[in-house]
Amino acid sequence: MSLHSSSSRPLRSLVLALAVAAPLAAHAADAPQLQLAPTDDPVVAKINGTELHKSDLVAAQKQLPQQYQQVPLEAIYPQLLDQVVNNTLLIDAAKADKLSDDQEVKDRMAKLQDRVMEQVYIDRVLTKATSDDALKARYQKTIKDAPAQDEIHGRQILLQNEADAKAVIAQLDKGADFAKLANEKNPSKDSNGGDLGWFTKAAMPPEFGDAAFGLKKGQYTKTPIKTQFGFHVIKVEDRRPAAPPSFEDSKEQLTNDAEHEAIDAKVAELRGKAKVEQFNLDGTPFSPQLKAPTTPPAKK
Repeated sequence: MSLHSSSSRPLRSLVLALAVAAPLAAHAADAPQLQLAPTDDPVVAKINGTELHKSDLVAAQKQLPQQYQQVPLEAIYPQLLDQVVNNTLLIDAAKADKLSDDQEVKDRMAKLQDRVMEQVYIDRVLTKATSDDALKARYQKTIKDAPAQDEIHGRQILLQNEADAKAVIAQLDKGADFAKLANEKNPSKDSNGGDLGWFTKAAMPPEFGDAAFGLKKGQYTKTPIKTQFGFHVIKVEDRRPAAPPSFEDSKEQLTNDAEHEAIDAKVAELRGKAKVEQFNLDGTPFSPQLKAPTTPPAKK
């Protein structure tokens, strides 16, 4: 048996996450706090007389990676409390040593300020681009420009070998009922006569979709259709124009597209107004064809 039990890994991951987030978490008491009633915001620690409240830990938890933000505070309370206390002590010690006047600290703070300003600028560009009005306008344009699509109400009989599939097609050619055959060949209680409901071409494996959408209403495939699941015999019961996806179903993709376009457009605008000269590592002029594509900064 390994000395490093797998059950201890989540705890080690949490401790590491707390350590990484600690510089922010330790400042939780200085930040605007979640407004809790006095009875809901008890003192959870006192550090040299300074009180640390539950609301401080709630704020600190929000600085952790996403997976730890989702768990109940009680589940990580001891580790989070210890880490915030430890880092508060370290920060207090740094202040006592007057590190706020140290040039190295000032240099690092200046770089951090630049990064924060950049991120806030990006966030504001993205907020404007992803407002409800902007996304709804994008949605309407997408729906208008999208090519019309059909959807099919289909049935299938799925066999494991080609010979059996050909035998089923021969029975259909002689007038056998498709739904009854589907129940015989696929006797599962969920078979329902092989009914697949309504579906679009993109929702099915390419081979299946190509075959199904090549049929007219009432037709079935005259040869078995092979996919990773086996050999299919497909029948089209009906066809109709497909309804476009709803705004809510499309919102995540619309947001992603809008964010990328907004950042690309803003960077292009800024580059167009600026005089930018780039050089190779050896100082020679930078060849335009060697430029890497612009990658939009991640939204935080």
